[in-house]
Amino acid sequence: MQCVLLDSTLREGELYKVLPLPTKLRVAELLVEAGLKRVEVTVDYPPRTSFEDNVRLVNFLRDRGVEVVLHGRVYRRDIEAMGRYDVYGVALYLAVSQLHLDHKLGGINYEEAKLRILEAVELVRPMGLKYVRVTYEDASRLYMERRLDVLDDLLRFTGELRSAGATLISIPDTAGLMTPRHSREFTAYCLERSYLPVAAHFHNDYGLASTNTIESILAGAAEAHVTLLGIGDRNGIADLYEVAVPLHDVHGIDLGVNRKELARIYREFSRLTGVQIPWRHPLSEEARTIRAGVHQSMVIRRPEGYIPEKKLEYDMDAVRFAVTPYMSHKLILEIARLDGHDLNEVDARRIVEEIVKRIATTGKKGSPKELANYLSEALGREVREDMVRRFFGEERAYILLKLRPQADAIKIVSELATWEEVDYIDEVYGDVDIILKGRIKISRANLVDKLRAKFPEEIEELRVLITD
Repeated sequence: MQCVLLDSTLREGELYKVLPLPTKLRVAELLVEAGLKRVEVTVDYPPRTSFEDNVRLVNFLRDRGVEVVLHGRVYRRDIEAMGRYDVYGVALYLAVSQLHLDHKLGGINYEEAKLRILEAVELVRPMGLKYVRVTYEDASRLYMERRLDVLDDLLRFTGELRSAGATLISIPDTAGLMTPRHSREFTAYCLERSYLPVAAHFHNDYGLASTNTIESILAGAAEAHVTLLGIGDRNGIADLYEVAVPLHDVHGIDLGVNRKELARIYREFSRLTGVQIPWRHPLSEEARTIRAGVHQSMVIRRPEGYIPEKKLEYDMDAVRFAVTPYMSHKLILEIARLDGHDLNEVDARRIVEEIVKRIATTGKKGSPKELANYLSEALGREVREDMVRRFFGEERAYILLKLRPQADAIKIVSELATWEEVDYIDEVYGDVDIILKGRIKISRANLVDKLRAKFPEEIEELRVLITD
C-alpha cells in the first residue's frame, strides 16, 4: 500500500502558532501547490474558534481537490460539530497509556477507554465518511514500557473498530520517546497485529521525528503526518521536506509531493508566518553556504562533492561561499578568471591572507562592495561587484517599517511574503510595526526601492540596518 502524507500544519501546527484566517487560507494554498492530497484541520471550538472561519478554510481546501480531515476528541460534542461540515473524513483521539488514563482522563481504565472510542466511531458511522481515523494517543509508551499485553489487546480491538466503521488506526509517539530503530520495529509490530492500516505520527523531542517517520513509512505505514518546518506542540513533529525529499531523492519513493516547488513554498511560508527556517534545516541559507577552504576549492568545480545533486537541481539557484579565516585562495582565482583578469596562485594566497587579517582585526567579513573594492585595489584593475556577489551573496539588511495608522499590516505582510528577496518578516509593537530581513541587490529596483514604490501611502518611516 502506497503511504499517504497527511499535512497537519493547520492543526498540529496551530499548537505552535495561531494564524489569522487570511494567512491560513494562503498556507492552505501553499499546501495545494506542494501537492498535498490530505490535510488535517481542527474542528471548531466556539467561542475560541468559529465555525464560520473554519468552514471557509475547509471549503477552500475541498474545492481544490484536497481530502480534508477534521480532528477532534472522542466526545459527542466534537462529533456533532464535525457533522456540520462536508469533509472527506474525521480523526478521533483518546489516550491509552496508563499515565494519561490516570492523570489526564480522571483515572478511567482501559475497558472504559475502549468503550468510549467504540461509541465515538459508531456515532460517526451515519456520516458515511470514507475516512475514519482512531488515534491511540501515547501508544508508543505502551511499547517502550513493554506493556505489550495492553498494546496487543488494543490492536486486537481494531477488529471491532473496523466493523464499526473505522478505516485507520494512528499509533502516535506522543512524547517523542522513540529512536529510528524503535520506530521501525514498533510500526512493524503494530502492523502484524492490527486489523486496520497504521498511521505514523512522531514528535520531535529528541530531534528524530522526521527520521522516525521515514523508518515507519519504510516499515509499511499507510499514512504519515507532517507539517511545514515540522511545527507543532513543543518542538513539533516530522517535517514535510525532511520526510518526503529523502524518500524521493534517496529511496526513489514518490509520495506525490511537488518536489521542485518545496524550496519556494518553505520560503514563503516562513515569511508569511514569521516562523524562521532554522539554520540546520536542509532549506536554510546556510545549507548552500560553503565555509571550509578545501570544500570551497572542490565546490567551484564540482558542487555535488559536498551537496547532494538533487538538492542542487531542485532547491538552490546557486551555491554561496563564506568569507572565513579558512576560505580558499581558489575562490579569488576563479573570480579573477571570470572577470577577465590574470592572477597567479601566489598573489591569490596573498589576497586571501589580507582578507583574513582584516576579518581578524575588525571582526567583520566585509560587504560585497567592500570586497570588490579591495580586490580591485589588490589587482590594480576593477573587479565588478556583481561578480563578487555571485560567489558571496547579496548584502543583508534589517529593514524597520513604521506604518501610518490606516495601513493594513496583514495585507502588507501577505504581499511581502511573495518577495523572494525577503528572508524573514515579523510584526512587532513599539516604535516600528514590521521588521523584515532581506537581501539588498545592486540594481535600480532593490528591496528598499521596491518597498517605497509599492507602499508609498502606507509607510511613514523606513530604516535600514546592514548586517554582516
